[in-house]
Amino acid sequence: MIPPDELELVRDRDPEAEERARRALFWTFVYHLEPKKWERLASVEPIHPEALAAIPSARRALDIGAGGGRLTTHLVTRCDRVAAIEPSLGLASILKSKLPTAITAAGWAEALPIGDGWSDLTAACGALAPEQAILDEMRRVTSVGGLMLLISPERPEEYERLGWTRISLDPIQAPEHERWIDEFFGPPDPPHELVMSRRVEI
Repeated sequence: MIPPDELELVRDRDPEAEERARRALFWTFVYHLEPKKWERLASVEPIHPEALAAIPSARRALDIGAGGGRLTTHLVTRCDRVAAIEPSLGLASILKSKLPTAITAAGWAEALPIGDGWSDLTAACGALAPEQAILDEMRRVTSVGGLMLLISPERPEEYERLGWTRISLDPIQAPEHERWIDEFFGPPDPPHELVMSRRVEI
C-alpha cells in the first residue's frame, strides 16, 4: 500500500516517488502472484542462527506475514501451538502443506483474525513496518507479559526509537543459488536484525 502523500507526489510526476512506487508495487505483485518465486528467495535468505537462538519457547505463538513458513518452521519446534497469518493465498497454501500442525489463516497485520491476548510470543520475519495500526494489533493479540519479537522488520531504527530492544547481528552469506534470483530480486540479504518488546499492562 502506497501512502496518500506518496501517491500525491507520484501524480505530480516526482521521479523519485515514481521509482519508490514501482519498487513497492513490484514486491506486492510478486508476493501475491508469484508465490513460488518468493518462497525460493526465502530459502536462500535463512534467518541468522543467533536471531533464532533468541526466540524463546512459548505456549502459544503467532507468526504474522508468515509467507511459506521460514520462521514458522522454527516456532513449531519450540511452541505448543502456532498460528501463522498470511495474506497471500499461494504462500499460505505452501505453508499449510509444509507445516500441517500450524494453524494457518488468511489475514493482514492491521486486522489479525486472532483473539485478544491469545499469543505469548508474537513474531514476524522480514515484514511489518512500525505503523500505528500494526503496533496496536500486535499489542492487542499479545498476552500481558508476552513477547513481541520481529526479525529484520521494516525500519528497525523506528522500533528502537519507540523503546524496543534492537540487536544488529553481523550479516551472514546467502547459500549458493541460481543467478536469476539476483537478477529478479537483487542480492539476497539473510535476516540479521532483531527488535523485541514485552507487552505490559498500562
